Amino acid sequence: MSSVSLKKFMLFFAVFLGFSRVGYTQNYQVKGKVESLFGADKAAFVNIVFKGDKNYSISTNERGEYILRTIAAGKYTVSFSSINFKLKTIDFRIISDTVLNAKLEPLQRLLEEVYVTASQVKGRASTSVIDRKAMELLQPSSFTDLLELLPGGRTITPNLTQMNQIRLREPSNAPTGYNTGSLGTAFYIDGAPINTGANMQTTSGVLDDDPIGNPMNPNSSRISVNRGVDMRSISTDQIEKVEIVRGIPSVEYGDLTSGLVNIERKKGNTPYTARMKADGFSKLYAIGKGVSILEKNLFINSNVDFLDSKADPRDNYENYKRITASVRTEKFWENINNRFTWSTALDYATNIDNERIDPDNSYALTDSYRSTFKSYSLNNAFKFKFNNDKILKSLDFSTKVSYQEDVIDLTRWVQARSATVLVNSLVEGAHYANYVTPSYAAELDVEGKPLYVFLKGVSTLGFSQGTVTHQLRLGTEYNYSKNFGGGQIYDLNYPLSLNSVSSVRPRAFKDIPALQNFSFFAEDGAKILAGAHRIDVTAGLRTMAMLGVDNKYDIANKVHFDPRINMVWHLPNFSLAGKNVEVSFGTGFGVQHKLPTMDMLYPNKTYIDNIQLNYYHNNPEFIRANAKTTIVNTENYELKAARNLKGEINADFSYDGNRLSVTYFRESMSSGFRPMSRYRVVDYKLYDNASIDASTITSRPNVEDFAYTEMKEYYGYSVSSNGSGMFKEGIEFQFSTKRFSAINSRFTLNGAWFNNRYKSSVVNYGIISTTVFTEGKVRQYIGIYDEDEGTNFQQFNTNLTVDSYLPKLGLMLSASAQSLWFTSDKENYKTGVPIAYMDINENVLPYTEASKTDANLRWLLQNYNDTKFIESRVPINLQVNIKASKDFKDKARISMFVSRLLTYAPSYTTFNGVTMVRQGASPYFGMELNFNL
Repeated sequence: MSSVSLKKFMLFFAVFLGFSRVGYTQNYQVKGKVESLFGADKAAFVNIVFKGDKNYSISTNERGEYILRTIAAGKYTVSFSSINFKLKTIDFRIISDTVLNAKLEPLQRLLEEVYVTASQVKGRASTSVIDRKAMELLQPSSFTDLLELLPGGRTITPNLTQMNQIRLREPSNAPTGYNTGSLGTAFYIDGAPINTGANMQTTSGVLDDDPIGNPMNPNSSRISVNRGVDMRSISTDQIEKVEIVRGIPSVEYGDLTSGLVNIERKKGNTPYTARMKADGFSKLYAIGKGVSILEKNLFINSNVDFLDSKADPRDNYENYKRITASVRTEKFWENINNRFTWSTALDYATNIDNERIDPDNSYALTDSYRSTFKSYSLNNAFKFKFNNDKILKSLDFSTKVSYQEDVIDLTRWVQARSATVLVNSLVEGAHYANYVTPSYAAELDVEGKPLYVFLKGVSTLGFSQGTVTHQLRLGTEYNYSKNFGGGQIYDLNYPLSLNSVSSVRPRAFKDIPALQNFSFFAEDGAKILAGAHRIDVTAGLRTMAMLGVDNKYDIANKVHFDPRINMVWHLPNFSLAGKNVEVSFGTGFGVQHKLPTMDMLYPNKTYIDNIQLNYYHNNPEFIRANAKTTIVNTENYELKAARNLKGEINADFSYDGNRLSVTYFRESMSSGFRPMSRYRVVDYKLYDNASIDASTITSRPNVEDFAYTEMKEYYGYSVSSNGSGMFKEGIEFQFSTKRFSAINSRFTLNGAWFNNRYKSSVVNYGIISTTVFTEGKVRQYIGIYDEDEGTNFQQFNTNLTVDSYLPKLGLMLSASAQSLWFTSDKENYKTGVPIAYMDINENVLPYTEASKTDANLRWLLQNYNDTKFIESRVPINLQVNIKASKDFKDKARISMFVSRLLTYAPSYTTFNGVTMVRQGASPYFGMELNFNL
């Protein structure tokens, strides 16, 4: 090729490349997250505009994240704008796939949304929300600590070595034993319930107190059977928000009587977080991380935490440990019309309760107690959202499978005080018996393996009719509960208790039928516009039935109906002194049912063992013992679902950022669950050891060789029944000021007056004391009492909280004065006179005036001192608590708290002239350190 031709070719090639560069521009991807400049507040739905040769725009999602998949290379001016943040503009050059993050300065209106107490939800009756910011300042160890933020709540020293049950709208001096309130409070995590219906982990009937009343059952304070969710097991480190409904919840939630706890955990991109907390009773360590893969519309969150708590920091022999871990993902696919989201969560949790006897303080070196709980669960949620004008708006499907391994391992040193007959028959009737080993180490294992399956489907429909907008939700739900455990396992020849006439025998939990609960619900959320007025009405019906139960039970296939309605009337806004005023009034009514648990429907049988002969001879070849075993079926075929009627009215006022909400409520439940005493006549023979001559026998005697007396007595046992009555009345209120901009401080005053009555709602049975002989015998008569067993409990408390949020300094401060103005309790008057009685032949006869003077029947009179029915009232108990939190450039945060920094509890005089001297409680303090990496 000639030089001229070569030059022409090179010129042509250069021109071609120039046109190619002009005609083709490389495109890249930009993604990132937008946060508040002061803390990790989400910057949701921020508008982002890229201005250059070409303009591009996008908005962040609800987690403050965005991805612009295609943008031309070049120099851009990027602006971030939102109604909650100040406008921010930066210059940015794009030459490759890159990440562009931004931090925005919040406006005052966003600071107004920062609450360190529970905020009351507008337009929804008696619903409190606790968000992440409030939890960071509170510094909780478990979910129990969050309840102090509710109206009526109060800071308490945590006790994590016993079961922590929730008690909504109940005074602090409420009696124990009324557990339907906590059992009837439903806990949901990410839309799936925590089911406890197949929990059978109890040592009841195997362990009893010794003859002088010393407790031998360490499980009694830890037992959660029939008591609901143990709040110790719920970690708070990954909780984003909690809604606690004390009023009437949506019919979407059922199998409850008292309330609803709805927990939402963190989702989306978060830095590596580490938390270390220490106080006088526990230590907690937690780490977590959230990842957003925006290119694939995928979010992954994971965390693990460890808690070690002691009942007494000086005692290493009683402690509680908890480990929880979780991996959660969310993936979505969307187009212009539809969006499909798949969320899944894999959770693991283990709790360990330990108690050992200090060898320096006891001879029983072998005594130990260990309770281990392991839980594995898998949640899946599928959501179809349709972005069109059709009536069907969304379809939701949820599943949860949860499996637990619960083991109680208990060892007790048992020592017989005399020759004790070993009674361990599994069949009814008289039988010869052996003697127990004089001393031995008895071992008990309680093995539970509950399996829970949850299925739920919901469709949402939306349409309008004139000025009325409807949102209709239709759904169905199925819950399956089955325990595959081996139950109470121990050697019948080495029992753990030697002093009980009534006891149980080993039984495998896997032999108990499964529980199946099927529900359907329909609810309409209507918004009605009437001029400037707006009325929100949420009304629905839930039906619920227990399937697969034998027809001998009254509850079998019975349908329970739960109608519920909430209504809020929003008055037109108006101005007062140039400030906006908002007023709304609401009311609600609902019926709520709670189905019985597995332990209630299928309790273990009671074994009544009567020693008929205990003939002990100096010659071991001649000893002889005989006993009669009576087996009592304790299933209550008449057991029904607990039913609670709830009603409330409320008012909400807002003026210039200040808000007052007041609620009056009443609840009535007369069919709560409780164990009730029942009695059965047992006949047996009492052989006379002196009826044979011990010096002349040449072989082991038989029962036929002894003279005997026919005995016939009443013996007691317990059944689950609907005998618990709980009636609640009260006023809850909360007043919060606007956040004063000069110091960014808010004043919040909340509190509650509770007036609760607890009673036995059915007739009660009582037996004459076994120390009293009637006709030369014991346990011959049963009294039937139909008197008001109720006790009224009252409480009035207020919590005044002052919190300062200083974002430029990264500082949050809170001081609260918690005043328990009074607590009181008073028993309703009772005469102690039975309405009827049963004789030993089980004849029911009226109790008359003549009966009061009868030599035998007069012992059925229950004599009460008049002072028993005088009100006991405890005056004010005031405590001051402080909390503080300091952020260091979003990378670290140190927090501390002091509870009961100041206390005031004056002495007072009781009704009988006795002065009760109260001394201030000791402060309780702790601190924690958080890292964001």
